[in-house]
Parts: sequence; C-alpha cells; structure tokens
Amino acid sequence: MIWNRGRAVLSLAAAMAAGGIFPLTAQAASPEFSRTEEEWAALRDDTIEYGELADLIHEYNATVQNNAYEYRKFREDYGDTNAEVSSAYYDLAQDFYSDISGDDDAGSMMNDLNLEIQGDSMMKQADETLEDSKIYQLTYEQAEKSLVVTAQSYMISYYQQLLEQEQQQAELANAGNEYELTRTKLAAGTATQLDMLAAQEAVQTAQNQISQLENTIEETRESLIVLLGWKHDDHPVIGAVPEIDLSRIEGMNPDQDLETAIANNYTLQINKRKLENARNQTTKESLRAAIANNERQIGASLSSAYQSVLTAKTAYEQAQAAAALEEENTRVAALRLSAGMMTQAAYDEQVNARDNSQLSAQSAGLELLTAMENYEWAVAGLAAAE
Repeated sequence: MIWNRGRAVLSLAAAMAAGGIFPLTAQAASPEFSRTEEEWAALRDDTIEYGELADLIHEYNATVQNNAYEYRKFREDYGDTNAEVSSAYYDLAQDFYSDISGDDDAGSMMNDLNLEIQGDSMMKQADETLEDSKIYQLTYEQAEKSLVVTAQSYMISYYQQLLEQEQQQAELANAGNEYELTRTKLAAGTATQLDMLAAQEAVQTAQNQISQLENTIEETRESLIVLLGWKHDDHPVIGAVPEIDLSRIEGMNPDQDLETAIANNYTLQINKRKLENARNQTTKESLRAAIANNERQIGASLSSAYQSVLTAKTAYEQAQAAAALEEENTRVAALRLSAGMMTQAAYDEQVNARDNSQLSAQSAGLELLTAMENYEWAVAGLAAAE
C-alpha cells in the first residue's frame, strides 16, 4: 500500500443513512432510482474513496450539475440539430426586428438601432452557427472527465503533501537535536554563539516550513471536498489511493492505443461535428486543418504521456531499491550498535536515512500513479489535441 491513513468508523453513519440525513448534504444530480441503495450509501458515507471520485463528481459537483441544466435548456430553447439551432436564431432575429417601432423621436430611434443591431447579430449567428446539442453534450462530458482528473490530482497531492510533512517533521526533530547538542557544546566552550544562532535559525526555518505546508494541505483538502460536493468546513474521511500495479504499464502501447485515443478524443469529436455542420467553405477548410492538427497532437500527447510513465516507473523502482538497501543498512547498523561498534548518534543517522528513503519511495509511487492515470485518460479522450 502506498498510503493508508486508516478509515475512521463513524458509528452514526448507518443511522444517518437509514434516516435519510447524509453527511454529504449536496443534492444528487440523478434520481434516486438510478442507483441501488447500496450504491447511494457508498457515495453518502462521508468517506471519499478513490474509486468513487467519478461518481461523486457526476452526482454532486456544482459545475457538472450546472452544465446538465444548461444542456437541457439548450435543447429546449434551440433544439437538437444544427438546422433547428439556426432556425431558432432566425426566430430571435425576427423578434428583434418586429420590436422596431419606427418612431422618429430620439429615444425610439436609439432603441430601434439597438434592436436592429441585435437582430443583425442573430441573423449572422443563424448563418454561421456550428452548434447542435451533440456538441454541447461532448463539451460537457469533456468538462466532467476533466474534473475527475482534477479530483484525482487533488487526492494524490494530498497524500504527497502528507509525506512531505513527515519529512519536514523529521527535519525539525533533527534540527532540534542539533540545537540541543550545540547548546551543550556552547556550555563546554566547544561551540560559538554564532553556531548557536545558526542552530536556532535551522529550527525556526523547519517550523516555518511545516506551518506553510499545513496550510497547503488544508487548501488541498478543502479543494478536493468542495469539488465533490461537501462544504469547505466538512471533514469527510479521505480514503487510500490505489496501490501501484505495474501490470497496468504492460498493457500500455501508444502505437496500438493511438486509434482508440483518436476515436475517443473530445476536442477532435467536437471539431468533426462542427465540420459536419459547417456551410461556409472557408470555415470547412479551417476545420479540416484543425482536425488534421488535432490528430497529430493526440499522437504526440499520447507518446509523451507514455514516456512520462516509463520515466516515473524507473524512478519508482530506483526508489524502492534504495529503500530496500537502507533497510538492510539499518539492520546491519543495529547489529553493530549492539556490538559496540557504532555510536548511538551514527545509528540514529542511519535510521533517519532509512525513514527518508521509505518516504521517497512512497512519493515516487504517487508520481507513478499520476503518470499512469494521465496516460489512461489520454486514451479515454483527454489527450491534448491543440
């Protein structure tokens, strides 16, 4: 396990769920019948599981809910097809034109001019619009998946920052030990006042860094929970991130996955849809050029994402090997300490090296997890295409 904070068991959770009062107070986007009771209970149990992020975003994210409303409203106001959208713009234009009074007083003339301008604008929109409901649907699906990526990033960053906090707390402990040692040396006349000031500064610096990181951790936590529908001052349990599964990498092949990445890519699908709706030859040519560029960029993005996975995998394996070596060094150091062949200070230094190597290995695992997720999202339609 890369990281597991230990899930808090809330005795009230079952009672709250049974009574219909959920820790997650945001209104779900889907009707109650769309999921089983067990599925709703899992989403509402006041615990954020990595595997639930997509469902939490879909049900409780404010942007996703607003986009769903805007999509429904677009279809109601303009229809589904591009022809229906164009016709709706023509109707709007006629509404503006029909409101022109023709009166010759200054106020009426100014109002008529504004109505004419707005009518002309709607006519231009009617002639040039590329929109239809499918484009809106694709745009909002892309936005929702991007929000899932953001939620994953927040959750992984949260644990990366906790690892960094552990490292900085160890540095503070070391700085404190060095301060006490320097104070002893000062009393014995083997250290200077300047040495003492330097030791004090090291302690203060470590304390400041921990304080700043605590603020960053809280900001990340709040960003995550608000994204998922909780209030900023709620405190849902943040579950563990997935263990590293290197077999996922074995299934990655940018040459073979490119076709899927192109077929799934949202930017490309939207541009192809716009091309189908385009009536102006210049617009068509522009879109064809954009589509060709999209396909090139998707290939480059996928290749880059795969190289990032390989780089992160190498770093992870090296960090794992270094941690194993430091573990063995610590075992040997313990034997030497018991045999009187090593000082306690030297042994403590080795233990610190082991602990740091373990934290580094866990951090490298989180970096690899991020890289693997990014590659798979690129295949799933989010490869940069522009």
